[in-house]
Amino acid sequence: MRNTIITSILLFVAVIGASIYYFANLEGDKKETVRPLTYLPKETFLIATFHNDATTDNIFKDFEIFEALIGRQEMEQWQLLKTKMLRNTVLQPYVEGVEIYASLHPEQDGISTLFTIPTLEHVEPEALAAIVDQTGKSYSVSQKDTLGARLFNFDNGVKDSIFHVLYHKNIFFVTYSDSLLYKILDEGVPKLDKSNIDYFVDNNSRNSPLSVYFVHDQVNAIAKHVLRRKPGKTLNLFENLGGKSAWNLNFKNDALILSGESETAGNKENYLEIFSHQNKTTQGLYQFFPENTASYLSFAVSDRNRFQQDLAQLFVLRKEHEQLNRQFNELQKDKGVSFDKQIVPLFGDEFAVVEQSNQTELAFLALRDTSGWKQLASNLVSEIEGSLYRFDYANIPYALFGDPLKLFSRPYFFRIGQTLVLANNQSVLQGYRRDWEQVNLLINTIGFKNFERIQGNEANVTYFLRTRTASNLISNLLKREYSIGFRDKADFGYQDFYSWSVQISGNSGKFLSSLYGIYKSKNALGASPEWTYEFENRPITAPWVFEHSDTSQFILIQEQDHTVHGIHPTGKKMWSAVLHGRIVGDAQQLADRSIVLVTDRNQLYRFDTEGNSISGFPVRMDGEPSHAPTIAEADGQQLIFVPLGRSISVYTLAGKRANGWEQKNVRGKILFDVKVRNNTIYVGTSEAHFYQFNATGELIKEEQLENSQFANPIALGSNSAKETVVHALDSAGYLVTIDFLQEPTKRKMDTWPTDAMVVFEPLGQEDARTAYIIDAKRLIQQGLQDSGTTYEFTFTQEITDRPQLFRNGGTGRLLGISSRGNNLIYLFDEKGGIYDGFPIEALPNFYFGKIDYNSATYLLCVRRDRKLYAFKN
Repeated sequence: MRNTIITSILLFVAVIGASIYYFANLEGDKKETVRPLTYLPKETFLIATFHNDATTDNIFKDFEIFEALIGRQEMEQWQLLKTKMLRNTVLQPYVEGVEIYASLHPEQDGISTLFTIPTLEHVEPEALAAIVDQTGKSYSVSQKDTLGARLFNFDNGVKDSIFHVLYHKNIFFVTYSDSLLYKILDEGVPKLDKSNIDYFVDNNSRNSPLSVYFVHDQVNAIAKHVLRRKPGKTLNLFENLGGKSAWNLNFKNDALILSGESETAGNKENYLEIFSHQNKTTQGLYQFFPENTASYLSFAVSDRNRFQQDLAQLFVLRKEHEQLNRQFNELQKDKGVSFDKQIVPLFGDEFAVVEQSNQTELAFLALRDTSGWKQLASNLVSEIEGSLYRFDYANIPYALFGDPLKLFSRPYFFRIGQTLVLANNQSVLQGYRRDWEQVNLLINTIGFKNFERIQGNEANVTYFLRTRTASNLISNLLKREYSIGFRDKADFGYQDFYSWSVQISGNSGKFLSSLYGIYKSKNALGASPEWTYEFENRPITAPWVFEHSDTSQFILIQEQDHTVHGIHPTGKKMWSAVLHGRIVGDAQQLADRSIVLVTDRNQLYRFDTEGNSISGFPVRMDGEPSHAPTIAEADGQQLIFVPLGRSISVYTLAGKRANGWEQKNVRGKILFDVKVRNNTIYVGTSEAHFYQFNATGELIKEEQLENSQFANPIALGSNSAKETVVHALDSAGYLVTIDFLQEPTKRKMDTWPTDAMVVFEPLGQEDARTAYIIDAKRLIQQGLQDSGTTYEFTFTQEITDRPQLFRNGGTGRLLGISSRGNNLIYLFDEKGGIYDGFPIEALPNFYFGKIDYNSATYLLCVRRDRKLYAFKN
């Protein structure tokens, strides 16, 4: 597990340096970049430099990540320094428009920060005295001379928070550590190498609010400084790598993203050098990783031939090739199998190593030719039990892919499609197989969904650390002072980072690299509710929002004991009432604001916004409703059409049976709701019978389709003569159109699978224009007149709940999807993009929109704790 810890600490240190940007917001262009860096000690861990304009300061003023990394107390000190000193009118003319640097340096008792601020012109002694006098009015100021320079100490009475200031060679150096200033002054202390400084200057981006510079030789020094023990094998990949990296900040309020270029020393004995001549490519093995993943290293190659050549050269340089050749010569002699010609071509371009939370490891190898593997495997492996095998010959994974697989000498494995899953222990492999069969996978977790959305999967090398599953191990391996800070939730926010990760891609002998810290922002949708409403039992319907009066709206929802709650938009209870049965379908509101709904105990309800029944209600119906009622005008009056499985009951708004509408029986189960347009009523059934009734209940026409079955709602449309037609999707994937005048037409939709679940949009009595199709894990959107798909999306779990539709401003719609298998809810915009902030952990059935006339947009959802959550978007 040490490899997990080392890499996380490197990220940990890097992001501390990155966060220092918050300290400054002066204005100006880059001035004399090289000169200030030449005074920094060689042992500098990391350097950050930032643009000094008000625009970027405004971007970062609410960036929670900085405070989480630096600590609230430290941030207060830096804010004080900025406002009391740098913003002082006496000092500002000398530093306005300069570029500020912040660097991290090892100290005996920790890591110190140094701020390096060059001045536009030399500050004469008299002016310096005036600056010290003005900026020090809120401090107790003392000074002393040393090494030919004068040091000023600004003490505000807070322990360990004395600012030590040095003005030297037209540069202000500011730090909490006076010993660090002595290193600046001492010409005998080795300073940063000029070649490193030149590289940083060349890669400074004027389009980024922050740049971070890192010398790779500091990896071991950082590890030694912050860890109790020696580093593990992951860090060995970076050992003796040499070179440096320059990263620029990409702003996002729920992630710290640093991306840029890396240059190495070109040491051919270092494994990572193999990837410098690769190009970034898609990585997909993460879809197999178990839910309890603590960290993983995933690799993908774009040029397999070049990879094998470079790997072979690495074995030669390490003097390992002779041993490997002897071994594989024996294999060819014994089994007639050539490693290079027969084994290597069977394997694909991806491999990965996963550490689980219990410190066990798994490896994943992609196969290129599964049929060839089946034929050749009998010469290479032995079956242990039930599709569980073990390699007969050692070092095959290592010879195929190199260092990450070295510990998997003769592993056990089993195959999932085109992927081999390896472990050094049978029980570990059997445990993973159970996870796979039960779909306990990393990709099904809410945190990883957000990680995927931000980071993407294009790289040659990806390292990923999941904070929660590795938290205790990280804490135990850190030295005491760092462990305390890592766990301190009051002052820091390290526990609020979901993950840390690094991505590396080859770039013509060099590298492109990125670092990511995915943060659980308190301002993110689904993090901090505006209010919650607690139930005695589990809620069983979606929350609905209805009008309450001319000035306010209210929320309606039912819980498992059949109690219906009226909830104010502020989350306060207004009223509750117990219904006879569970609400079927949606509740609906009439023009007079009364609510109409049906329950599975054959009840038709109509009540006012205070929960009081309207005269004549509830009504006991002749059967159990199969869907929500349709409320529409027919024969000059508002009627309530209730589907009762294989029959229809129709009522007036007074709760009486409508004239002429004795119970109408149909062949088959009614497909969801009844459609009404222009005094004509349309019904479709599961047994392919479609009906057209007039306003008084007389049957106009019945159409029957032979050899067809239906299981989805029907929709209305219009033909070229502007006559109403019925659309329905049959179980074979055909879109059937019935106009009740001519023979029904059937059109095979290329992308529509059989037995799919479909929702037509818009809902109700309007012409349907779009269909949303759910095929197990796949979402498809397609226009009814289009031959091609508008967009597709694949989920990690099978979707069993019908999609929901929410208004998006005017006529637009947002699509809501609930993934019951992993308790995630999704919201898609009209172009198929996932709405910002989603997916979110919640139970199926939710609401997204306004909850009062003038309110912001809210997400209303229920979680496992039986509470209704209101999250402001």
